[in-house]
Amino acid sequence: MTNEKPFKTIDEQIDILNKRGLSTNENSKISLKQFGYYSIVNGYKWLFLSRNTNGKIVKPEQFIKNSTFDDIRKLYDFDKELRSILYKALLEYESNLRAKISYTFCEYHPEESAYLNSSNYNEKINVDSSIKKLKKVIKKYNNKSEDNAIKHYTNHYGQVPLWVLVNFLTFGDINYFYNNIEEQVRIDISKKFSEKYKINYNKSVKIQSISIDAINHMVNDFRNAVAHGDVTYYMHLIKGPSFKSIKKDLSLNDLKVSSQRGIFELVIALKLVLNSECFYELKSNLYNLFDDYENKFYSVSFDTILHDMNFPQNYKCFI
Repeated sequence: MTNEKPFKTIDEQIDILNKRGLSTNENSKISLKQFGYYSIVNGYKWLFLSRNTNGKIVKPEQFIKNSTFDDIRKLYDFDKELRSILYKALLEYESNLRAKISYTFCEYHPEESAYLNSSNYNEKINVDSSIKKLKKVIKKYNNKSEDNAIKHYTNHYGQVPLWVLVNFLTFGDINYFYNNIEEQVRIDISKKFSEKYKINYNKSVKIQSISIDAINHMVNDFRNAVAHGDVTYYMHLIKGPSFKSIKKDLSLNDLKVSSQRGIFELVIALKLVLNSECFYELKSNLYNLFDDYENKFYSVSFDTILHDMNFPQNYKCFI
């Protein structure tokens, strides 16, 4: 069987890029050796490829005039720093959500192992899969050889409180749990975020439970990309809850939103749920990142990168 993607040496990789119109130097070889062709070139070449009048990439691929490997590497570095900035904010929200879900659910259902009782979930859906997920996590950590909180509570108390269990769930599990619990519990969780917003920003908002749905969907997908080192700056979400409820909650009547949610929409959404200190740190770090890279690209405008992130020209009016 013929190998359609045979191994290429670093020199052969450089030769391919040169023939496609990309300028390289000795640092290009160092970058390819350190990070690999796939991570840098295949991940970040798209902005620098020639397109036809319909915006489609020309085949066979050809790089735009004056494009350099250094530009691709700079975009790689920019995205790496962007992920680091986002990751801290995403983890902060995740911790907040875990605490509010476990506290509010237990307020309504203080009985032992209430999260394993199907009557404590939304009656309109099949709750079996949600309960199975929780049981699977408990079993997983009970079977581990090393000590952990789940094993401790099981051995000493015969059950695991939800405020302990939530710390062992993935964000996807937390999101799934929030989607399935009773609507009144979901509403009270969103009310707690509204109260937090009032305290932090001295402004009253009424955060809807569907807004938390939308935020959770965005955070889950972007968090996975950030954690796995995927290309993040031009990432867009098509499926999932609408962004319109978040826009309404923040009274952003003048904000035109894309049907595909990108980094800009994620940052706007995080303002609704992060404390002011954490959000202002996120904003400050983003502004500093933009300032650092604004004049670093030779063959493309930095505005093009911001456009790929869904940032409008007047983004500072909204963030």
